[in-house]
Amino acid sequence: ADVFFKKVGFEPTGEEQARILRARKRFKAISGGEQGGKSLIATKDWLLHFMEDMARFPGEPLLYWLVAADYERTRREFGYITDDLTRLGFPVEASKRVDPGSIEVRKAGADKPIVRLETKSGKDPRTLAMFAPHGIIICEASQVDLETYQKCQARVAPKQGWITLGGTYESSLGWFPGLIAAWAYGDKDSQSFVLPSPTNWHLYPGG
Repeated sequence: ADVFFKKVGFEPTGEEQARILRARKRFKAISGGEQGGKSLIATKDWLLHFMEDMARFPGEPLLYWLVAADYERTRREFGYITDDLTRLGFPVEASKRVDPGSIEVRKAGADKPIVRLETKSGKDPRTLAMFAPHGIIICEASQVDLETYQKCQARVAPKQGWITLGGTYESSLGWFPGLIAAWAYGDKDSQSFVLPSPTNWHLYPGG
């Protein structure tokens, strides 16, 4: 993991971020203040899951979703993942738009990509039907309704996939703070984390 992170120019800004990445749970929820680094950590967690999934599903094309209340809220994670895959030397094909958008890694001459990420909008429930992704990042999860979250849970079930959620408490739809509280102490599959804004040393030098 350290080698991958070094190649993409990432270093956790303290124990709060490092702890999230060390916890290899199927379901993670990350709450905190604005600019706390939730989106960045979610995508670095995706890199770790990606490495694990390549070992779990050798030779199988990997599918991931970026889900949000609307397409625009997936933009930050979409950009981070595109940049990281490019820095790691993968041949990346990323759409210019995110509404919807896709990121693919395709070997030369191959018909199907070895990795595909798709953006999904909670405003269009049809986009959450069919197919079973290996993992899902729910972007700005506090703005996503409970039904969308439950659909995501159903979609990852066939492959025993994972979900990482990130969001703030501000103007939350209600279910997200409850989930943070329920997962606070962790169990076999799930754990929640709090990432206060000052822990992002890139924006708040010295904390």
